[in-house]
Amino acid sequence: MRREEQPVIIKKIKKSHGGGHHGGAWKVAYADFVTAMMALFLVLWLVAMLSISAKKRMGNYFRSYTIFKGTGAGGGKGISVMRGNVVKLDSEEGDMMIGSLYKNELANSIISNVEKNLDDYKDQVLVYTTKEGVRVEIVEETGKPMFELGNATLLPSGIKTLSVVAESIKKSHNDIYIEGHTDSYKYEKEGYTNWELGADRANMVRRELIKDGVAPERIKKVISFADSVPLNNYNAYDPINRRVSILIITENKTPESLKPIRPF
Repeated sequence: MRREEQPVIIKKIKKSHGGGHHGGAWKVAYADFVTAMMALFLVLWLVAMLSISAKKRMGNYFRSYTIFKGTGAGGGKGISVMRGNVVKLDSEEGDMMIGSLYKNELANSIISNVEKNLDDYKDQVLVYTTKEGVRVEIVEETGKPMFELGNATLLPSGIKTLSVVAESIKKSHNDIYIEGHTDSYKYEKEGYTNWELGADRANMVRRELIKDGVAPERIKKVISFADSVPLNNYNAYDPINRRVSILIITENKTPESLKPIRPF
């Protein structure tokens, strides 16, 4: 074969760049991972900085607002309905859902009123739903007492707080239980213990609620727990354990005006 008839062969040589075949996708994935971790640790840090009362309020928010049924929905009971939806119910399940909706409606009403009218003391009012109804905890914080030290005399802050709470609950017809709680500090006064102090403070709250318009016949129980049921289980001397609980019983007490369920 003559020289001019030989085929021309072109050989392409690829240069290696040490793993360049992966491109830059791993950098994007790594950046997303780092960003997510930063966000996670930021949230954890913010939660760690919250007070116990603020954590309680946050827990109540996520426990109450759910569209899922049963106890698996963040600890919530029953069902909450998204705004604008209508739910058709029947028999026992319907009564259960109506009660749950009424509890959430009552709790939200109290929270809204507290947020609107208690600037300095709103963090000392904890509102959440329980199996029996709606519980309102009026707690003390360091430098923000509701009662005089060691007795049942209400301070102006306590009087104002109870007035706001009474405004939210005086129009309902549900029974009310009032509980007095203390911390674990002991008193040297002979014959007077945390049991008497808790009872006296609970009874003072009863009188104040009646003064603010709550019907006397609605208050069915006034009881002292002393320091036996602390809010902060890790510190029995925490001021937050000094509190009065107002439990509005909604179980089997749902007003007929709420039947059938209507859209929000």
